Amino acid sequence: MPTGSRCSRARGSTCREPRWWSADVWAWRETESVSLPAYWRDSRFNTANQPVVGVSFWEADAFSRWAGGRLPSEREWEAAARGPQGYEYPWGGDWKDRICNSAEAGLGVTSPVGLFPRSRQMPLGIEDLAGNVWEWCDSFYSVDKQKPGASRVLRGGAFSVGSRGLRSSFRLRDEPENRFRFIGLRCVLAAPRQL
Repeated sequence: MPTGSRCSRARGSTCREPRWWSADVWAWRETESVSLPAYWRDSRFNTANQPVVGVSFWEADAFSRWAGGRLPSEREWEAAARGPQGYEYPWGGDWKDRICNSAEAGLGVTSPVGLFPRSRQMPLGIEDLAGNVWEWCDSFYSVDKQKPGASRVLRGGAFSVGSRGLRSSFRLRDEPENRFRFIGLRCVLAAPRQL
């Protein structure tokens, strides 16, 4: 489960190709003049190996498809974070201060992927599943509201979130058009989901 927001810094090219977007979302993109992630030109959030932030759910979805992957479902994301042992946090059962980019670390900005090696999900070796950025999942927050503009699931916490919000089971919702500095994505490069 490679980190999608970290898959490529060549993100801007996807916004110019309608084939990666639904017709409704392409119309939103045109109306809102969306051509790059919201923090693309902000040096605090756009250095080498830093996750791309300020992307809507729709941008995250388009980028993932452009990269040859997809966004993870919420269940897939949590299974990766918990690992085979069912960890409360990706690294194990207990919180550890300064183990990841969280409110407790006090950085106040995203960090390069891999800066916190002790937080790596073992034995899967996945970086930054807790802290750094919230990650869009291809799941609706509520099953009774499965329409294009309905709230989507975010997982993983962010640099501004405390330990409770970084647990592998913690979930958040947001509107798909929101493009905040603490929201990014993770791209799954795997076989299509079986329904």
